[in-house]
Amino acid sequence: MAVRFRLRGLAETFIDQVTCPCCGMTSSDDSEFATELTRVSYEGIVVVLQCRRCAEVFVPLNQRLGVVDRSKLKLAVEQDARETGEPIFETFAAVRLSAEQHNAQRKGSLH
Repeated sequence: MAVRFRLRGLAETFIDQVTCPCCGMTSSDDSEFATELTRVSYEGIVVVLQCRRCAEVFVPLNQRLGVVDRSKLKLAVEQDARETGEPIFETFAAVRLSAEQHNAQRKGSLH
């Protein structure tokens, strides 16, 4: 079973298999990984995982992002940012950078 995220009529993301880049934990579902840090960007749903074994936060590079309606997705992202006060992530790369910063803070190596 693959990891699948869907935002009603706006976007979908699929990941066939996940491997933690830190400890090597592999799974084909989200039982070994927490998904609470997943973000929606203008490019689609970017899955951010946290390994339950070693706590590493990472963005799997093998995820397949699909956008159903780009203009409606952009409006939804902007409305959510206004309502929650969370920053807007425009790209996959911006979400990945955020995950790397999260790891650096967790490990105490952010300068």
